[in-house]
Amino acid sequence: MSSTKKLLVAFDPVRPDAQTSDFLIPWHRDGKPLLIGLKSGKESALGTVVFVGREITRNDLFAKLVDSGMIIANVEDSLAMIDSFLKCVQLLKIGNVARICSSSQLTNASVVRLEVVAKTPSAQLRDTTLQATRLQN
Repeated sequence: MSSTKKLLVAFDPVRPDAQTSDFLIPWHRDGKPLLIGLKSGKESALGTVVFVGREITRNDLFAKLVDSGMIIANVEDSLAMIDSFLKCVQLLKIGNVARICSSSQLTNASVVRLEVVAKTPSAQLRDTTLQATRLQN
């Protein structure tokens, strides 16, 4: 079972200094992968990697997902998606700004891939088609 001490929080490039405690997890809505806030349920295009301070497991995130009221169609697929997400987050560095890859780039719905779009929140977001670093499981 995967675990990490890092998670993504919502990032707004218009207000890069804004702080939030809304942790993001991957989710599929209308067949499209996206990042949603565990507290707010809001979709976020970008997330910043932060240090949480304690070990977070897939079961912890799944419990928060259930508590948030999201409808879970398939428990095993959801756990596999969270597991894949945690493996990707482990490869990122604190302060990286990342986004989830589109479904056309993925062959399995339960596999999550993240792209780094900036090395720090204050860095100017780059043209991700040319300079993004793809992280794989």
